[in-house]
Amino acid sequence: MLYDLPELLRRVEKKLADPTVFYMLAAHYYDRDNHPRRRHYPAVFTLHQGEVANLTVGSTDLAFDTALVRFPEDGEEHAPGPWADRFRATIPFEQLYHVMRKVVPAGQPTGKQLHFSSDDSVYYNERVYRDNYPSPWTIMSPEA
Repeated sequence: MLYDLPELLRRVEKKLADPTVFYMLAAHYYDRDNHPRRRHYPAVFTLHQGEVANLTVGSTDLAFDTALVRFPEDGEEHAPGPWADRFRATIPFEQLYHVMRKVVPAGQPTGKQLHFSSDDSVYYNERVYRDNYPSPWTIMSPEA
């Protein structure tokens, strides 16, 4: 089912108040406010109650405050070892190719990982898919 993307993202924003609803976003790239380069191809974010803050749906992009646990890159200080990288992510609509939704009934355990499947796909950008970018369920699968 295809939606107008800004309308869909505003629905996502409202539904994040429900602790049983999980979303996953996948994008070709995103901008990170604490780093000069576009990062992490492909970019996959999980949106769940309390995981993101200050989510803003603009006219051409989506932005939110988030954190990733990451390892330092070559030449960075603090190596070795991971740390929480807190930043504001901005994803242009043209680069957002999947918005996926999963509803976990209240009281049902989710385990350490929540697995999405193609049936959970709410929206995808056919052009990006056609250009052979990997799907989020491929990226997140245990075999990957």
